[in-house]
Amino acid sequence: MDADFFNALYDRIIHVDPNILREIELHGSRYNDTQVIIEVKEQELKKQKRALDKLHESYEEDMLTKQVFLERKAIRSRQIQKLEEELKDLRKVVVDEGNYPTVDQIYERVGQFRELWSAAVTSEEKNRALKKLVERIVYDREGNRVELTVCYR
Repeated sequence: MDADFFNALYDRIIHVDPNILREIELHGSRYNDTQVIIEVKEQELKKQKRALDKLHESYEEDMLTKQVFLERKAIRSRQIQKLEEELKDLRKVVVDEGNYPTVDQIYERVGQFRELWSAAVTSEEKNRALKKLVERIVYDREGNRVELTVCYR
């Protein structure tokens, strides 16, 4: 890789594409929304479990017939199971989303990259600096024109 390539790559990396920043902000917003949904579902699950406990108490105190108790218990149990499955799926999403970098983290990493890059002498050192910030680089070459797409870590 020649100096022109490295210069173009450096310029592309330190000037973070506004579209990428918007996508990262949206992702962070979805993460926060998912957290709120989890909290709401957890509250609903607690409510359903309390209702099931009260249902048992009502049956034990002969306030409900066995048939009514079993019907209501089946309904509550299905609702509880559904909520637990939804929470399990949402928690998986949160774990995946939590690994996504924030805008501040991208800017911090770009700053670290600039320091490493300016201290780099060889191509290998520049590659190490790149690997700390960039997940992958896609470049299209048409004649003398090169277009770089950078995917940040």
